[in-house]
Amino acid sequence: MLYIEKLLKPAAVVLAVLLSHGAALAQIDPVRVGTQLISAATDGTISGKLVDAKKAPVSYATVTLLRPDSSVVNGDLSKDDGTFSISPTGKGNFLLRIESIGVATRFLKTSVTADTLTRKMGNIDVIASETTLKTANIVGEKPVVQLTVDKKVFNVEKNITSAGGNASDVLQNVPSVSVDMEGNVSLRGKTGVNILIDGKPATLLGSDVNSALQSMPASSIESVEVISNPSAKYDAAGTTGIINIITKKDGRLGINGNVTLGAGTRDKYNGNAGLNIKKGKWSAFMNLSFRLNNTFNNVTTDRTDKVADSAGILRSYHTYEHVPRHFNGSFNSIGFTYDFNKYNSITVTQNVNVMDFGYSDQSDYYVYNNVSQAGVPAFHQNRYSAADGGPLSLSSAIDYKHKFKKQDEELSIDGTYAVSTIERTNTYKTINDSFGIAQTYFPVYQNAPGGGGNNTFNAWADYTNPLFTKNGKLGLGVKTQLYWFNSSNNPTVDTTGKAQAVDSTLFTRYDYTQQIHAAYINWSDQLDKFSYQVGLRAEDAEYGGTYIGRSSAKLKNSFFNFFPSAFISWQLPKQQSVYLNYSRRTNRPNFFQLLPYLDLSNPSTVSTGNPDLIPEFINNIEFSYNKLDKKGNNIIGSVYYQYTQNLTERITSPGKNEFADRLVVKPQNIASGTTYGAEVIGNLKLTKIWDATVNANFFRNQLVIGDNNQAEFAKYFSNRSGFGWFGKVNTSIKLPANFSLQFNGNFESPKVIAQGNVRESYWLDVAVRKNLLKNKATLVINCADVFKTRQFINDYTLTAFYQTINRVKETRIGNITFTYRFGKTDFGKNIAMDSGGGRRKDRAKEDGRSKTNQPNAEDRGKNMKEGDDDQGGGGQPQGGGQKNK
Repeated sequence: MLYIEKLLKPAAVVLAVLLSHGAALAQIDPVRVGTQLISAATDGTISGKLVDAKKAPVSYATVTLLRPDSSVVNGDLSKDDGTFSISPTGKGNFLLRIESIGVATRFLKTSVTADTLTRKMGNIDVIASETTLKTANIVGEKPVVQLTVDKKVFNVEKNITSAGGNASDVLQNVPSVSVDMEGNVSLRGKTGVNILIDGKPATLLGSDVNSALQSMPASSIESVEVISNPSAKYDAAGTTGIINIITKKDGRLGINGNVTLGAGTRDKYNGNAGLNIKKGKWSAFMNLSFRLNNTFNNVTTDRTDKVADSAGILRSYHTYEHVPRHFNGSFNSIGFTYDFNKYNSITVTQNVNVMDFGYSDQSDYYVYNNVSQAGVPAFHQNRYSAADGGPLSLSSAIDYKHKFKKQDEELSIDGTYAVSTIERTNTYKTINDSFGIAQTYFPVYQNAPGGGGNNTFNAWADYTNPLFTKNGKLGLGVKTQLYWFNSSNNPTVDTTGKAQAVDSTLFTRYDYTQQIHAAYINWSDQLDKFSYQVGLRAEDAEYGGTYIGRSSAKLKNSFFNFFPSAFISWQLPKQQSVYLNYSRRTNRPNFFQLLPYLDLSNPSTVSTGNPDLIPEFINNIEFSYNKLDKKGNNIIGSVYYQYTQNLTERITSPGKNEFADRLVVKPQNIASGTTYGAEVIGNLKLTKIWDATVNANFFRNQLVIGDNNQAEFAKYFSNRSGFGWFGKVNTSIKLPANFSLQFNGNFESPKVIAQGNVRESYWLDVAVRKNLLKNKATLVINCADVFKTRQFINDYTLTAFYQTINRVKETRIGNITFTYRFGKTDFGKNIAMDSGGGRRKDRAKEDGRSKTNQPNAEDRGKNMKEGDDDQGGGGQPQGGGQKNK
């Protein structure tokens, strides 16, 4: 462990020097003139020793000395032997606030007088009694599920079954969320989710959402916000809602950080290092990670024709693919926050992400018919293909926040700019046996180098102001999004084994632009136990592109739409509440859905985009009930209804002309869709050592072909409907000797899709954790899909054929992950400023708030004798960094 600290010390020193120089150059804050600062000379000493129930020393607990008005005087971290020593400034009455992971915050009254400059507190027990624990807030033990008027927050730090994985693995374990084999995220069984990272588009971290999620280490994620009915403040994109991934931040003073190293079965390695420095008005943060992941997929496709061709031949097809894959990536960010004064702050962040992913695919393709000998293929093809490449992504973000003197009046201005470039190569080798001859669009050798890039610019401003009523609040905002994308493919072919020649029939170039301009207004108020929020968002979207390939085309489209939202909540007795929400959303086609490029990599299927797609529009309404009991059990029940216009589905149909013997897969606006269902989420404290989070969702989907599409699509599928459900159980058991055991079970029932059904899937993940080195380190060993039961099978039924696709990804994956946490809290200069950027007493006075409305140490200290303590919540250090929406 000393070796790890030595490796990280130089980086910490560099950042500390930068901060110290920056602070020296900063202008003096006029608000702080006349404020007494901590000096080297002290008037006394307060010391003691922290011990647990077994009288063993408790190290690295935060001990803070407070004045009666809650302003911070000084502080210390307990040493390895549990001792601490604090030097107060001046004499008088004080409170000690003691915080340690997993126990209740304690407050002890003490004082320094002319006769007692040295105050020895002796042994201090930091383990609360069973009686106290029933009412205490547990510091560091965040609730697994939190429900607000417009979102659910799932704290995923304690989910150890995803340790060593990526962001997709974390999302798979979140209630209501599913991730399929290709990494597509769905909410309540439906795709069309808008993924954000710290309130910003996930695409800032990669060329597409899936790449960004794969590159992001699970160890960097603190919580996940699920917003099924976003308010008008959020982008209207995402028909089923928004998932906002919140990364870890550390707002403690001083230098703090962590290092994570992991390894998995069959050549999987990952690492992550985070460093946070907070000194005076400056705070800096850095996160570095790498991921080397080797895996594989097996895909089996069986198709049987229902109708014979003109010669009376009835065919069946069988394809087997073994696809080893690799994903190597590095996810890195660095930034700082500077508090000019208690009203103004700025945060600057720079991200650098490098990814390399590819595959080598060997496929066997067989064709059988009713003329050839039974069991003997009439045609066999063996194909080798490989691809390699990946994007380099750079993104910058700047966030400015201004707090007015009026309480809760605030202005924030944010901007991001991202550049991503990608170069890739694809090679193919096709061999046909004696049963057939090579097809013209499957040459013996083919190289398909290509590349592209995108630029993304976002700028937005949000303003909130309490107006008119005691709890009324007005919100206003504007946003602009600009997006440029280009892609090209330059294939060459060799049918003689002698030389490559340019294949002009497969050459493509595509340039695409999109711009969205938006404005919103929100109003919220609270009347006793009744709260409401109403909002309206207007968005003007325009996108266009130029395609050059087998045929040239231009596309251009624009849409102007309004998106209303409304939220109502009612607080009932006995910690109960009900919520009613409504919102209108949209799902605009993305670049890949619009791109008319022909993907010929599969010998039996051609995939392509559709430049004629138009956006989906969806109306959501949801009613929820929340119950929290005295034991900490939390139950959330919801019923919901969704109606979608211009529903987009990937439609499979028989090919034409040169693709007559193949299937063509293409996204189409084919129908309207209706989904209604019920969901239950429960966070249960079963015993003192056993807790569980359960989630069950029951729904019914209905797909109805639009009147304008009857003639074109009725022959491929009919109106469909059906019930489905999925369930998740995550349970944790605390064991002796700092061990804990966790099980995560998932079940997904069969469900209907446009042209068939998805079969059921179920699996179990297991993990064990051990806390080491006085809780400074954690070792996790986990195994995903212990019984190798997870699979992805789709059955398609069309008028012309039956088809089954069975996808199996690598399973029963084991990981071992080690995390080491280090840090030292600095209670030195400028400690008189609290974590909010100003002295609490002065801020309350200047904001016009009465002192009695501010929870302070003086209130804690009433009726407490010297050395008495109050075990309760409050006083938890504020986390660093902004949370953008």
